[in-house]
Amino acid sequence: MDAALALIQPTFAVRDPADAVLIARCQAGEREAFGVLLNRYRDRVVNLAYQLLRQRDDAEDVAQEAFIQAFTAIQSFRGEAQWFTWLYRITVNLCRHRQRRAKDVAPPRPVGVSERSETTDVESQALTKLMVERTLDKLSEPLRVVLILREMHDLSYEDIAEVLNIPIGTVRSRLNEARRKFREAWEKLG
Repeated sequence: MDAALALIQPTFAVRDPADAVLIARCQAGEREAFGVLLNRYRDRVVNLAYQLLRQRDDAEDVAQEAFIQAFTAIQSFRGEAQWFTWLYRITVNLCRHRQRRAKDVAPPRPVGVSERSETTDVESQALTKLMVERTLDKLSEPLRVVLILREMHDLSYEDIAEVLNIPIGTVRSRLNEARRKFREAWEKLG
């Protein structure tokens, strides 16, 4: 299971001490500083939205919406949370809102891997990624979100609690249950 999740983990660090300086510059009216923040976090936000929504166009739309909301509310950002957790919270909330609106729409069925008996490394990785996504889809939304934030975005328990606005104990219990249910579903696939 851990190896399967590692295939789709991002390769970036989530903290950057320069964010506080950029936020202050944004709050002072420097639009260019927000452009730097946008460039720094865009791929991460799109990736998170995609992992939650599974639709590239929707993920792009949500990311754009998240940055618009962040830009609009930058004056109210007081640094009580870290910038990225604040931005992730906006993104998660927008994804949840979009999912509620589209609840009646069935998710697209993934295309299967070719029927050849030999697979290349790329095909094998693609199949594993598909299996991870299908296994994640079996989890409830609260469990899936906490597992994605921890295992794929490497957020700390404290950061997840900030993003989701829940107590750290709830993060721990959801993560424990999510890992257990993921493992059970993964073993059924194998």
